[in-house]
Amino acid sequence: MKEGNPIRLYSLDEITEIFGKLGLRICNSFADFSGKPSSDNDIQLMVYSIRE
Repeated sequence: MKEGNPIRLYSLDEITEIFGKLGLRICNSFADFSGKPSSDNDIQLMVYSIRE
């Protein structure tokens, strides 16, 4: 990439699909370190997942 920003933002649905293909299941998601529930309006997304 010669120009632009290489950062890619993923939705929770996209991450759920990617993790599923890797054998992971998302148990919960958060918007910040205080445990605020995630939403489509939050730019930060943290997920808690387990391997199945």
